[in-house]
Amino acid sequence: MPLTGPQVHQQLLTAQAGQQNRLQQARQQIQNADQQREQLEQQRDHTMVELAEYFLPELTPDAVRTTWQEIRPTINEILHRKEQAVDDLRQQLDQIALQHGHAEQTLAEWNAQHDLIEEEIESLVATIESRLAADPKFAQLSEQAARAEAALERAEDNLNEADQDAARKLPAYEESDLFTYLKDRDFGTGQYKPRGMTRRIDRWLAKLIGYQQAKRNYDFLKSTPESMRQIIAEDRAALNTVMAELERMRDDLARELGADALKVRRQQITADRNQATDTLNKLDQQSEQIQRELNALADRHCDYYQKAIAAFRGMIERSDTRALQQRARQTVSLTDDQIIARMNGLESEIGQLDATVAGWRNQIETHQQIFEAIGRLIQRFRSAGFASGRCLFADSLDVLGSLARADDTYDVEAVWDQIRRTQSWGPSTMDRITEVATHPMTQVLLNAMASAAGAALQEHARRAGHRRNRHYPRRPW
Repeated sequence: MPLTGPQVHQQLLTAQAGQQNRLQQARQQIQNADQQREQLEQQRDHTMVELAEYFLPELTPDAVRTTWQEIRPTINEILHRKEQAVDDLRQQLDQIALQHGHAEQTLAEWNAQHDLIEEEIESLVATIESRLAADPKFAQLSEQAARAEAALERAEDNLNEADQDAARKLPAYEESDLFTYLKDRDFGTGQYKPRGMTRRIDRWLAKLIGYQQAKRNYDFLKSTPESMRQIIAEDRAALNTVMAELERMRDDLARELGADALKVRRQQITADRNQATDTLNKLDQQSEQIQRELNALADRHCDYYQKAIAAFRGMIERSDTRALQQRARQTVSLTDDQIIARMNGLESEIGQLDATVAGWRNQIETHQQIFEAIGRLIQRFRSAGFASGRCLFADSLDVLGSLARADDTYDVEAVWDQIRRTQSWGPSTMDRITEVATHPMTQVLLNAMASAAGAALQEHARRAGHRRNRHYPRRPW
């Protein structure tokens, strides 16, 4: 059973929500890693305190602990500001999600109204077609237009043959010196002036080449296409007169049945639906921006983290670590060496953890790109009108599965290709909706004319209508 536009639209939203959950999970992994890194740093800090106590016996533990306590308030204040920024962004994201839900509901309502107005237009189209086809005058004019079209098509074919015949035969006359000589002298006409010997010679030449018959053939080849064009132009004007009357009957009936009001309603509904789509797109863009900001804050290289690192490094620099290491090498005891080894081990663990987190950050970047690509896909889906209940998709379309397996934006783009390949409109309304979307009354006229003209002239009636549309701009109904 085919999938409808709203069903596929909901699948896209579900896929987007799933991708957002994957983003949140990846950010949670980094947050857990940050907590683990903080524990390792605390252990390293305790080890440095232990090393300071061993290397600096002249300093009391209270003094060392006082040094750590002096830097901790600064770091805690920086971390508090970062946490506050994260909370603010999450509140904004929650507010956008709430607005997004309302906007989705609004769009669904406008889509439903748009589907209803299209059904009303379709019903109106059917009524106009049937009433026109049943009108004796309309039927007579349609048959007249069909017969005129058939005659016009034959005349155009004959003109084409005449043009080709003239193009093929005229060069032989125009390239004949004797024929051109006599023609330029107006031989055989009242304008011919020569006398005496010249006249006798010209008569002899004319007889020699059969000039009289050749001139008649030449004049026929030159004048016939132009005469045919004039007749065809008159026939076209006559056909346009009939078509104009048919169009007037169509337009009068359309106005009588309320087509103008229906058109205004559809324009307003379409404008409101487009506005709802724009609102959703703007909310998506805002959400994506906040997601990027949250990703930046989850990165240990964010501004807040850099400020904390700067304060911490300042404290380390004041501890004179190099001097402590030199003194450790000078001592006989292994205790200080063991402490240094623990510090190196902690540094190694922190480095490995940082490498792991770097991989997760790459995953977040990829997830974010896919998340934004899905958002753009949803925007294109809505803009194309595919969220309408009149839009159908093959039941083989697996949006959720394909997007769940997406590894990059190219995979998301491939899903859009699948959507377009499997998309269709309702089997009985596709063609009519297409015509109504541009100029519904044109298709009404063609259908009514074809029905009224009878089986023998149906195709000619349709072609007469198409000819009219090619040469005259469409008028609003």
